[in-house]
Amino acid sequence: MQKISTGDDSTLGNWRKLVACAFGEGPALSFLDQEIARSPKKENEEVVASEEQFLFILASRQFGHPK
Repeated sequence: MQKISTGDDSTLGNWRKLVACAFGEGPALSFLDQEIARSPKKENEEVVASEEQFLFILASRQFGHPK
């Protein structure tokens, strides 16, 4: 299991907690909620993307793609 810089496992649930604290309600949190809902392991599903890649995905969802 990969770890994120907080020391936590890189799971959808742990990423959701981080996004909720950092961004609050919004598109990034909705994206994670959808991924958790359709995942067989729910919030325990491992995120295999690197932390940098996943942060970019979440920020793009939240704020739109950079121009």
